[in-house]
Amino acid sequence: MATFEERIFEYCDTRVSTLGKIKARSLGADVLMLTALKVLVYAQLEGGIKDLASCVLRNLNSQRLAVGDINPALLQWRNAEDIGRFKSMVTFQMIGRPSPFAGALGKRLKLRGINRQSEFNQMDWTAVRKVYSGLGLDHSSAEKLKSQIAQIVEDRNNAAHYGVLPTLGKTLMEKQVRESADVVEHVLTDFSIQFLPFFTSGLHRR
Repeated sequence: MATFEERIFEYCDTRVSTLGKIKARSLGADVLMLTALKVLVYAQLEGGIKDLASCVLRNLNSQRLAVGDINPALLQWRNAEDIGRFKSMVTFQMIGRPSPFAGALGKRLKLRGINRQSEFNQMDWTAVRKVYSGLGLDHSSAEKLKSQIAQIVEDRNNAAHYGVLPTLGKTLMEKQVRESADVVEHVLTDFSIQFLPFFTSGLHRR
């Protein structure tokens, strides 16, 4: 059975390999093909982040941690409704106890997975940052690329949602496709590198 680190490498390598093929296919491609490749670049960003984040959540859930052992940032991101239930449990009788929440905090909790159909289907910088922050990762490296990420999302929306073909010259479009692929590769690599010590360094724990 593959280790957590091996799965992270596999997810990242698969996406980076696809990005490499996109860059190769962009050479000498016509405007229609280049437009389709821009959509595919975006798909690697959205799908890659979902793959990697889901891998972390599945691995964490397999440990069957108690509520009190899980990093509060993860709880707030994935299970905010459970925090609300804790608030509703407070009574005057509980306040006088030495450990009023001991029973509730000792219960096993499964973090909500990422719903691929309804979550993060617009992987703009706000969404990217939300995933970084929810997992307690440093987003400073990816933040330097937020304007390029915004352009990748805009290109995808123009093509996929509105059927708009760019009016740019072919040579410039080729350059943009390859640059966008490089941006996505950087984000996914940064994401993956920070995930590798996620459990050994205890980022998942309170």
